[in-house]
Amino acid sequence: MDERTCCAIAEFISALSNPTRIRILCALFAGERCVGDIADEVGLSHAHTSSHLRVLYDRGYLSRRREGKRVYYAIRDPRIPEFLKGAANIAIGDE
Repeated sequence: MDERTCCAIAEFISALSNPTRIRILCALFAGERCVGDIADEVGLSHAHTSSHLRVLYDRGYLSRRREGKRVYYAIRDPRIPEFLKGAANIAIGDE
């Protein structure tokens, strides 16, 4: 692999290196959700959830839309859930 590709992979893995961000992504597997629903599912405050969502959005892994005061997020690339499922199989072994 070339240097650019290696750096892109490292950046992607860096964004996923936080367990909270992985839980947030898993909460979005089923589709678009508002910040409040995501926060409730992962057990965090709205502010804490928003800061993690911002990291994922800023790196291009999420899309977002505003509807009134609510902000909805969705996984931008459908390969992300498959990547996380594969990573889980590697991390904990195929059971």
